[in-house]
This record gives sequence, structure tokens and C-alpha cells, in this order.
Amino acid sequence: MSFNVSDALSNTSASPRRGRLADALLDELLSWNPREFITAFRRWHRDSVSLIHLNVLTLLDADGPDSMSHLADALEVSVASMTGIVDRMEKRGLVERRHDGTDRRVVLVHTTGAGRDVFLAIDRRRREGLAKILERITEEDLAALLQGHRALRAARAAVVGRAGPGEGTKGSGTVERRPGASKTASAASEPHR
Repeated sequence: MSFNVSDALSNTSASPRRGRLADALLDELLSWNPREFITAFRRWHRDSVSLIHLNVLTLLDADGPDSMSHLADALEVSVASMTGIVDRMEKRGLVERRHDGTDRRVVLVHTTGAGRDVFLAIDRRRREGLAKILERITEEDLAALLQGHRALRAARAAVVGRAGPGEGTKGSGTVERRPGASKTASAASEPHR
């Protein structure tokens, strides 16, 4: 799905102040450049999984078991390269190859428990890193930030929910929580006013 944040934030009847606020918010939301994101990822995950392995695990998590050729196409690598990637992941216990139940000629790559645990570890480390940042924010600003993020999540769910076939989610367009993710954020009380 192609998602244009500027278009989503723009409103033909919007006031000039809303436009300035949206532009300032975009500047803040986009303040992490890709290099900083990758650096944070490496720090949070302590280099125990490569980005290509994470990409494979993400595809398998989103789409379920898949063939080597489909994974290679999705990652824009050759089947030979994909075979090497999966070989290394299999040695680390992150994935396993299994014959398809309906056609034994087809071999599918499946995520293992250790592969699924990678996401839990990333979520935990990310949460720890963000908690350190949030310690520096006042309670009043935390409440405002929580309110703003809830509004952003609702707007994102509304935009994704309007996506056409093949754009965005496979199902209803609802925002799903990864298994094991904290429920405290959604269950937190409303911001104090």
C-alpha cells in the first residue's frame, strides 16, 4: 500500500494553523533518518540477527510459510542467495524447511519458536530503550503524547481500513497487537486533565 502521510494529514477545509501543525508534526515524526533507525535496531538487538534475516522472519510472520522462490522474489534476491540465507537461518534455529502437505515436491520455509522469539526480544529491547527516553519527559507531556499517539493510531487504522484489495492489510484493516506485546498502553487510563 502506498501511504502518503502529507495527503492523509491534509484536509481541503483545514485551517492554515492545522497545516502548520501537521507540517511540524511530520518534521518530528520523520526526525529519525534510516541510518539512525538501523543504528538503534542494532543497539537494541545487539547484532544477534541480521537485517536480511529479520526481513525473512517478517515475511514469514506476515504471510505464513513460503517457498524459497517466493521469498527470493519478495526480497529481490536470487533463489541461490535465498538458499544461502535460509541455510544460515536454519543453522541458527530461526527457520526450518518442511515439505508441503499437499505437494511433496514443494519445500516451504517455516518460522520456528526461536524465530518467533526474535520479535519478542526486539519488542522487549525497544520497550526498554523507549522507557529510558520517556523517563526524561514530564508527566503532563507524557499524557499529551499518549493522547496524540492514540489519535495517530486511530487515524492510521481509518486510513488502512479504506485501503483497496491488495493494499495494506489482509483482513478487516484493524490494528493488531503482536503476541506478547504489552497491553498496558491500550489499557492505560485516560490522560489527566
